[in-house]
Amino acid sequence: MTTASTAKTLIEFDDRTVRRFMIASIIWGVVGMLVGVLIASQLNFWRLNFDLPWLTFGRLRPLHTNAVI
Repeated sequence: MTTASTAKTLIEFDDRTVRRFMIASIIWGVVGMLVGVLIASQLNFWRLNFDLPWLTFGRLRPLHTNAVI
């Protein structure tokens, strides 16, 4: 046996893309859960709508559903 045949080769894997997808999925998960907490709170405490039409439950629920899925 020679020393060349017993040497181990190091296989390098570029995992930057995987890391970026993982970070993006964590961010979207946190955003989706925060929106879910907000709309759940709006169901219990109606004053959390702040009289803004774009913060109502009906408009934020699709955002929550799409962000979490």
